[in-house]
Amino acid sequence: MFGLTSLILNKSKLITGTTFQQVRSVSLLSHLHPSLNSTKSFKRVGRGPSSGYGKTSSRGQKGQKARGSVKPWFEGGQTPITKLFPKTGFKRVTALDLNIVNLQRIGDFIKSGRLHLKEGEVLDMRLMKRSGLVSGSLKDGVKILAEGKERFEYPIKIEATRASTEAIRAIERAGGEFTARYFSKLSLRAHINPEHFLLTRGHIPLQARPTKKRDIDYYSRVDKRGYLIKEDNSLLKAIAQAQVAKPKIAKQDNKTSIEASTVNESAAGFTNSGIFKLSDLKL
Repeated sequence: MFGLTSLILNKSKLITGTTFQQVRSVSLLSHLHPSLNSTKSFKRVGRGPSSGYGKTSSRGQKGQKARGSVKPWFEGGQTPITKLFPKTGFKRVTALDLNIVNLQRIGDFIKSGRLHLKEGEVLDMRLMKRSGLVSGSLKDGVKILAEGKERFEYPIKIEATRASTEAIRAIERAGGEFTARYFSKLSLRAHINPEHFLLTRGHIPLQARPTKKRDIDYYSRVDKRGYLIKEDNSLLKAIAQAQVAKPKIAKQDNKTSIEASTVNESAAGFTNSGIFKLSDLKL
């Protein structure tokens, strides 16, 4: 049976006046092959003169290209472009990689019914991720931008890592509220998916506090709507108490006992200032 090129089984059944035909082939594996022009054999060189690619293997005679290859950045000996122009600017390695969400996208989601907010509910980054406002991975947080601010008229509360000044004005003009909140990489993961931490660790990590001076200053600013100043956070109180209790170090005199006891009689009558008049000189 398996020596046949194909085996066709015909079975007819009469079901409510309709005839069905079942066809089965058992020799497909012996006829499998790639599609036409989908594969290409490699170029065989150095296999003798009859092939046309023998001896020098289509590399020509002598030279760097016959023996090896030229580096792709080599420009023939002239000054390379990497040395021709000076280096300008810099890249801050600690810069945040924030996902961008525009006010127009938030308005479109609310208008189309893809985003449902209950009364008093805050649109935070967890809700943005679950509703599809933010797609892909969240590395350092979300920044709200003001594209579409003219048509934004939804009085909602929004919480994100940062927001532009124009976006904050548009949100508050519509009757809403914005809060900028700090998240570390671990606390952001716990905020987005707390169920994972409960299942794997049995607890949710505590909310991280900003430790860098740049972050503390940013989330303490009123114009940025930082949560430290809005919520009267205990971190600001602790910093203020530490600054008040910090002892002031008195300026020490580095003069030795010999220098202090030495008196320059020729400079008697002059003040410590370096400015004086010629009339003060006793000539």
